[in-house]
Amino acid sequence: MISINLTRCNVTNTRSNINDLLKNKKLDPFMSSCLTNCYELYLDAISTLQQAIKDYKSKHYEDANFEISSVIDASTTCEDGFKEQEGVASYNRNNNSFQLSAIALSTSIDLT
Repeated sequence: MISINLTRCNVTNTRSNINDLLKNKKLDPFMSSCLTNCYELYLDAISTLQQAIKDYKSKHYEDANFEISSVIDASTTCEDGFKEQEGVASYNRNNNSFQLSAIALSTSIDLT
């Protein structure tokens, strides 16, 4: 449960950071597009993690695992968007979200 909550906090903070970055009017159009996509992915990930917490508390561990896996996919999809254009820096927070989700997943798999 601790690792799921840490992941939720990280994803929420990441979405907030993306929102702040999107306020920069001098942002390159490609970066703006990538960040907008990431914002949507992380917005969905927040509600997914809230459901994972409910499922975990209800001992529906397989459902929680599935939901946590989708957060891993969201961080990977976000990062892949930056790789579509050569020379564009990645978004470091994706790796943090990926790693925390992987920890939460590996911890909860043991319970199924």
